[in-house]
Formats: sequence, C-alpha cells, structure tokens
Amino acid sequence: MSDQYHCHCFSIDSEDIELCKNHLLKIGFTEQLGGEEDHGQSFGLVKRLEDILQIHFKVMPDGDIEGEMEPPTAYPAAHLNQKHSYSAHQKIAEILREINIPSWVRNDIPITCIQPIVDKPKNPTHAAVFAAGLLALGVIGKLAYDHLKKNEDEES
Repeated sequence: MSDQYHCHCFSIDSEDIELCKNHLLKIGFTEQLGGEEDHGQSFGLVKRLEDILQIHFKVMPDGDIEGEMEPPTAYPAAHLNQKHSYSAHQKIAEILREINIPSWVRNDIPITCIQPIVDKPKNPTHAAVFAAGLLALGVIGKLAYDHLKKNEDEES
C-alpha cells in the first residue's frame, strides 16, 4: 500500500509491538490529543518535532508501520489539510535505530518516501484563535438576542 502522504515501508515483528510502543513513549511520543480514528492499528502515537510539525507513528497488528509528517492538531486547519502531510520514511528509520527495535524495510520503496513533497503551512492559525473567535461570536449573538428581546418586551 502506498500513498504520497504516508510511509508504509517498515515492519517489526508483531511480538515487538508493545515493546516498540513503550520505547516510543520513553522518547517523548504521546497519545494524539482528542483521540484518534481507529484504522485497525495496535497503537498510534505522535511526537512534536517543531512548532508546526509532528510525526504520527502507527503500528498495525501484523507489525507494519505507517507514518506521516503533519502539522499538529493545535493548528486544525493545517492539520486537516492533507497537502501539508508527507511521508515520514526518513524519520521512521531514525526512530527505529534510536529505540533499537529490529525491523525490516520493503524492497519497493516508493518515490514519495525517497523524495517526499513537503508543503509546510505558512502562518497557520492556532486552535486558540478559532476558540476565541467562536467565543466572541457567542457573546455577540447573546448581546444581539438580549437587545432584540428587550425591544420586543418594550413594544408589548
């Protein structure tokens, strides 16, 4: 399986899945904030690498690894825009060496893993800005409602 946004080139022994997860947690990986969609994975973890870049590392029950580089969920518009995601091939290789988990690489590495297309978001909007905007809209809506209600009461 191949796509331009995810690396599917690495595998570990299915007996090493829990060990892999524990090692990843020790080097700073965490659960995805807000949970994660279930795609049949044994686990999925993330690690922030830069302010607007994280690696998403999933291991399937058979030991196959899926990974992508993506903006973190703290930047929802950028995170949800697939064009800002790309293969985590190089980073997965580094991580597997660091945590010293035996792994193997498939022979037919796609060009998207060898030469990923990196399109980082420019000035992404943080979730806090969206939250503040929604709060402001709520306050304005409440004030408008109260004003209309007051006018209706005065006319009655």
